[in-house]
Amino acid sequence: MNDRLLEPTTRALGAMHRHQVHRDPWPAFDAFEPAVYPLELRRRAAWHWMARARAEHGSVHQFSGLVHTLARACGPLELQGALARLITDEVRHVELCAGAARAFYPEGDEAFFAWKPPRAPWADAPGPEATREALLGWVSRAILTACCIGETLSRPMLEAVATVATDALPRSCAEQILRDEQLHARFGWEALTVLLPELGDAEREALQGWLARSLAGFERTTCGAVRIEDLAGSAMTIEPGDPERPNLGTLTEEQFAMIFYATLEHEIFPAFGELGLDAQAAWRERFAYPAPGKRPDPSAESRSAAPKG
Repeated sequence: MNDRLLEPTTRALGAMHRHQVHRDPWPAFDAFEPAVYPLELRRRAAWHWMARARAEHGSVHQFSGLVHTLARACGPLELQGALARLITDEVRHVELCAGAARAFYPEGDEAFFAWKPPRAPWADAPGPEATREALLGWVSRAILTACCIGETLSRPMLEAVATVATDALPRSCAEQILRDEQLHARFGWEALTVLLPELGDAEREALQGWLARSLAGFERTTCGAVRIEDLAGSAMTIEPGDPERPNLGTLTEEQFAMIFYATLEHEIFPAFGELGLDAQAAWRERFAYPAPGKRPDPSAESRSAAPKG
């Protein structure tokens, strides 16, 4: 697809958009000096930031679908209102990440910066005849994946990106997104607290099974070739970037994996336990869900793979 996603529209619409989206001081993308950095470093960084932009665009699509389904179920208006805020934030993240990618690699062609229609990593919402409980069960599974796991993982990963970056532009972009992701993760846990009492035994069982499937998917897309047994006995500290070794906001595969497994153990598993879900059982059962023949679009946290070519 072409680049119309980022094209300006009208003066009035642009003003509305900026009022909602450009809440913090907007990064000075034009001030970035490409000539200061090697071409290959910039290209690889742009690939990572553009991949994240596409994933953030996927979040716009996912959260919009959640609002639609919650409205069908006559779900709590406060949930719908909070989700509306999340959608605005994700639009902001798309613009920040795509702006960084274009600043880093102005030599990139249309194919490098191409967009594609997003796909959610779950089935479509139930049809018109679905019960309210079925709709809320679908919403609960989506929130578990996108917010409770995805947004909770995003926080420490963005903290690491901001730490290793040696340039002000990627650091500023990561810090702006980070402030939103903290709220998004909290939304997920609060939302499940509200929704779980609405679910019967069958929907709760489906949610437990979905947890195992989601953990399997995140491990594949976030950790690349690294697995937990590869990290046994090792420790890693994310150190501030060294200006002598420039970094435009990218992490290694090992750094992604270490953050992933540590966050599961110390934050995500305990939080699921408080909700009455058995995260340890789901973790053991994740091997029952191998990679699908057609892989889903990666999450915004799944940035461990290196660019090709």
